[in-house]
Amino acid sequence: MTLTENPRPTIREPEGIWNRAFSYHPFTPVLERAEGIYLYDEDGNRYIDASGGPMAVNLGHGDPRIVEAMTKQAEKFAYCHPIMSNRPRAELCERISQKAPGSLNTTFLASGGSEAVETAIKVAREYHLNRGNLEKYIVISRYESYHGMSLGALSVAGVAGNRNAYTPMLTDWPHIKQHSERETPPRMDPKDYAVQCAQELEEAIYYAGEQYVAAFIATPLAQGRDYGLVPPPEYWQAIREICDRYNVLLIIDEVITGWGRTGKWFGMEHYDVEADVMVTAKGIGSCYAPLAAVTVSDEVNDAFADGGHFTHGYTYSGHAVACAVGLEVIDIIEKDGLVEHSAAVGAYMHEQGKALLDHPTITDIRGQGMLMVPELVSNKETLEFFSPEINAEERFQSIALKNGLALYSSLWGPRRPQNLNRGLPMFIAPAMITTKEQVDEILDALDRSLTEFESELGVSG
Repeated sequence: MTLTENPRPTIREPEGIWNRAFSYHPFTPVLERAEGIYLYDEDGNRYIDASGGPMAVNLGHGDPRIVEAMTKQAEKFAYCHPIMSNRPRAELCERISQKAPGSLNTTFLASGGSEAVETAIKVAREYHLNRGNLEKYIVISRYESYHGMSLGALSVAGVAGNRNAYTPMLTDWPHIKQHSERETPPRMDPKDYAVQCAQELEEAIYYAGEQYVAAFIATPLAQGRDYGLVPPPEYWQAIREICDRYNVLLIIDEVITGWGRTGKWFGMEHYDVEADVMVTAKGIGSCYAPLAAVTVSDEVNDAFADGGHFTHGYTYSGHAVACAVGLEVIDIIEKDGLVEHSAAVGAYMHEQGKALLDHPTITDIRGQGMLMVPELVSNKETLEFFSPEINAEERFQSIALKNGLALYSSLWGPRRPQNLNRGLPMFIAPAMITTKEQVDEILDALDRSLTEFESELGVSG
């Protein structure tokens, strides 16, 4: 295997044209082209897109079938005037209904995850209004969760670093803790502890007032310190039962886990639990066009079908070119068997990835399918990350780029709260087209990067 060795980059200084891009701080390599899972900069250096961009480029870069679908639609019309019927929009919603679980049959389209989460929150409110539950408006979520960067999405998010600057502008809604295997009490069955964590939702509903709680939103896998943790099915079954008991809609955020990433079409299919509202983005467009979907159950849709018009909309909802992308993406996933491929290659990646635990800076590896999340620490005993002044995250990514590996930033970095005593999630989420041989290439580059990183910071086993 030929090992990639690129110049070690730094964070780009805001000079020249780069100074006109507000608060834009990438590394210095300038992307020239991208093919499959590989990125090439203007100097000819090659990088593996090991995280699928922001865990979103599910089909890889430069697929000619998607480019052709975009071109054909743009030649007809790129945007449909709102007063006209938009066939690509209807066709995409129909295709989503064919793949979404159970009674999730009707979809509102948006252009990104944050927009979709905002939409889901408003769907929950208007659903209850249409059903005569005029006081229901509260949306409960989990601490350390991430659901987007708009104000509504930040209100349900639980990442303090993202929320702090905007706290006076956010809705103060309740949060419950996430399930964590590390926090399981001694001599307690992990499944029992997972159910106990789920039952905190009932307590939160009680204290908020069940007459006020409209919905609970969460991702299928854990986020924050335990990013990628797969809970036992009993966890989600308990959550579903509590939501049903108190007439609370279950909103599942499948922005990352949807469209094959975990080895099934949607992450919740691993638990045999159906949401009332499912939010997807990222993988549905594979980053070829901004696209997101909010898919609702027949019961939720019925509350709007009888004259209850949804008071909502975006200019780019159902953008024709984006819809053409979504249709082609779903066809490719189906025709190329990429859900099954994701399950098989993902299992191989997790098995081979266990060798990374030999590193003194890797304390755990979590995830499912083509999502693998090693936890990077400074000390396996204390589980602490490096102090902010070391700027460890930036240094690690710089070393990885030198070794031909492009990784997505966790956005924690120097802003990470220091009282959590846990490491940094590292996102390994290559495109679902990745082969086992390419997985070996990724893991080899990651192994070399960790060794160099540990040597530079003086970490020993």
